[in-house]
Amino acid sequence: MDTHSITRTIPTSVGNLAVHVTGNGPPTVLWHSLFVDSTTWAPLRSHLVADRQLISIDGPGHGAGTAVQRRFTMEECAEAAIAVLDALDVTEPVDWVGNAWGGHVGLVAAAHTPDRCRTVITIGTPTQALTRRERARIVPMVWAYRIAGPIPPLTNAVMNVLLGKELSRTHPQQFRAVSRTLRQAPRRGMHQAMQSIMLHRKGLDPLLPRIGAPTLMVVPRADTMISIEQARAAAATMPHAAATTVDGAGHITPLIADPAGLADLITAFWRDPVGYLATISTSA
Repeated sequence: MDTHSITRTIPTSVGNLAVHVTGNGPPTVLWHSLFVDSTTWAPLRSHLVADRQLISIDGPGHGAGTAVQRRFTMEECAEAAIAVLDALDVTEPVDWVGNAWGGHVGLVAAAHTPDRCRTVITIGTPTQALTRRERARIVPMVWAYRIAGPIPPLTNAVMNVLLGKELSRTHPQQFRAVSRTLRQAPRRGMHQAMQSIMLHRKGLDPLLPRIGAPTLMVVPRADTMISIEQARAAAATMPHAAATTVDGAGHITPLIADPAGLADLITAFWRDPVGYLATISTSA
């Protein structure tokens, strides 16, 4: 098993993105949630790296890369991911695993470049745009970040959405590490990402029927931004898709609270994507 990690900075239309490549085997893209970076994949990576090439991408305005100083779209993020694969000479279709934001990017990539995606897994990824109520709650938060940066009331609210309140007690070290990534993020780049990925995010409903890659939507049971009913409704519009639940109260919780269980689910899906989806659909 080769677990040596190589980090490269790859120019794309949305900035110079830091890309971390670990292991050998079938290529797998990991794209993280908004507000954090690819370090959130570390617990899961340790369970997948034995027979996989894991390509962890830090999105624009996050991690060790840079971001363009303008708003950008999910389509541009998907194009950037394909540019990363091209730069790494990855030509075979990848298995995409995306957390929240990363799930959006994977779905868009699968719709626009179907030959590059073998399967897609989304974790805590709502496919709809913000509702008016959600937007009314989030707009002040984005402006507060622009003016004051990652102040405690803001970071606390974000951590509750990402991780839930319980994880701060059960996994305090990991909770602090995730919180630190938000506090230390480049402020201007993060603000651009918040506008682009939250406030101006389009709903994906028109794209979903075009996604032919087998797609598994994983929903944390207590996630406040997406329900299993919403995920199943989205999956029903796709040729080969299903939704399932895992324990957790936030987008990122499954990656931290039970990475071994999540890895088992992921690898079972990879072994027989269509058969696994049929099993999920039958048991729903």
